[in-house]
Amino acid sequence: MSERNSRVLATALPAATTAVGLLAVAVGVFLPWFRSGSVLRDSFQAVGVISTLGFLDGTALEVLLYAWYGVVPAITLSIVLYALGMRATAATIGAFLAIVTGTVSGGATVESSGGDSPLGIAAAGPTTTLIGSALAVLGAVWIVVNGRRGASRIAGGEP
Repeated sequence: MSERNSRVLATALPAATTAVGLLAVAVGVFLPWFRSGSVLRDSFQAVGVISTLGFLDGTALEVLLYAWYGVVPAITLSIVLYALGMRATAATIGAFLAIVTGTVSGGATVESSGGDSPLGIAAAGPTTTLIGSALAVLGAVWIVVNGRRGASRIAGGEP
């Protein structure tokens, strides 16, 4: 493999891994997260139910609840920044987003009832979001490590 192909692969593969992970997160937040009888609700509908019931009114978690609506715009921003060549910024946004969505979906995945209960957390959305979050974090870390490796070669030269 030529050096040019190796460089393209070293930059494109981590970005593609992150993008695939973020797209899986985007799909996952629209899959079922909550089951109530025969009704399945995605994560945004579940946030709406939680805010309507007022469980988090006046708490710091209320802000995080409404921040969930920013997941898809943040994914879009991260992918656009990758396309514009701003890999480090995109990786930072993607990693932060993936850590937040991965934490929420990880807790929901652990608490999911596996389909037996008529009321509870559905597994499809949280599981897909968790897998996507893991891929996005892996790709973002890969981008940062490759960027630092390349920067030290350029700045420091050959030993």
